[in-house]
Amino acid sequence: MPDARGAQTACQIACAHRQRPKRRWGGCAVSGILFWWLLVQGGLACISDHVHTVPANAIRLGTVLPFSGDRAASGVPLERALRLAVDVVNSANALGGRPLYLDVRDSHSDDVRGTVSALDLINNNKIPFFIGPEEPKITYQITTAIKSNHMVNLLPGLTSPMFHDPSTEAGWFRLAPSPNYLACALAKRMLKDGITKANTVSDPDDYSGTFATMFGRVFTFMGGTLLPGLQLSLQSASFESVFATIERFAPDATLLITSPSVASPFLQEWAVRGKIGKWYLGPTLKNPELVRNVPMGVLEGFSGISPDLGPNADAFATYFQAKTAVPPLDASNYYYDAVALLALAIAEGIAQEGVVPTPATLKVHLQNVTSASGQVVSFNELESGLALVAAGRKIQYSGAAGSYVLNTLGDAIGNTAAVWQIKADVFQTIGFEQCSDAEVYSTY
Repeated sequence: MPDARGAQTACQIACAHRQRPKRRWGGCAVSGILFWWLLVQGGLACISDHVHTVPANAIRLGTVLPFSGDRAASGVPLERALRLAVDVVNSANALGGRPLYLDVRDSHSDDVRGTVSALDLINNNKIPFFIGPEEPKITYQITTAIKSNHMVNLLPGLTSPMFHDPSTEAGWFRLAPSPNYLACALAKRMLKDGITKANTVSDPDDYSGTFATMFGRVFTFMGGTLLPGLQLSLQSASFESVFATIERFAPDATLLITSPSVASPFLQEWAVRGKIGKWYLGPTLKNPELVRNVPMGVLEGFSGISPDLGPNADAFATYFQAKTAVPPLDASNYYYDAVALLALAIAEGIAQEGVVPTPATLKVHLQNVTSASGQVVSFNELESGLALVAAGRKIQYSGAAGSYVLNTLGDAIGNTAAVWQIKADVFQTIGFEQCSDAEVYSTY
């Protein structure tokens, strides 16, 4: 492990480097070797806190995040969001005098290596709360360990699975909106845009499959014609067959549901082939990495959909960048809120019962601190919110990603989606769509 101070400097250089609006592949403004050395050193710095001494009375949080591999660009802003919230909570000293301690490991953007890192963290440390991971398959692989260690797993990632267990030995809570509502909202929007024939191009994973399936159900139910969908091979260097099939079917538009690391070369090849057809982008592609890694102008006018982050989104973006010097991803909002909600629920549990809530009781406290009957507390009023809860007051947390409503299964059920368009390489919100429960579930 390198010296923490030197590694932190490298991390800041690497993170700042990724912000530069370069058009070379990967956004590299330095030599490839130097860039990756900085990134690796920066990744070590970003996760170096787990070697520090853990306070004896700490309430421990654990996570694995992608600091290397295909998703490496997301690891730093997500870790910064977690640490920012932890710092705010600890400065409030509102958890019965106990601090939060965050232990972060690298998932390497790899399901196998990430699972090993997560299991090592869970099984060899007393960590009652786990946040994430970003990779859905890792979530499934660690469920047995979460349960056997009687832990709570908060899932703030957009692609997180909806995992439910009726036992009280562990608890799972999904904070990001369900793909069902976002897919339904996008189907409505495309029909309003005059798209009557559409197909999907997606990754072979659970999230993409669920999104594509729900989109197809709603699109056809509302009068559209769904053409055969196509899957992208993550190992394929050529997308020739995909484009050939799209040309043959000639849809009005195609929905692309994939990751930025796959979408970037795919859309570059689309541009080389003469920009055939019209495209809409799924929620995971509202990511600065996409526009950084595609030549300027290629994505001009592309539309897509993502969760509506609510009235606090702009204020949080400014606050986050000022505190961390890193531009936030949309997911940063949910990761910050994961710690904030957890801290508020713990504070209420300590105030009412004198102990940190168990998995069986945490859901009640999470629902209490998000219910509409309490005093509204914004993300930047977290310290005062913790004090109110500790004093027995009722609050409603209005977070970095808006308000939360948790159903009986522990899933957030907010269903408003933001429609955006890429203009001059910036994602600009141009409207909103919403699906009711009836519109989503009437298609089953």
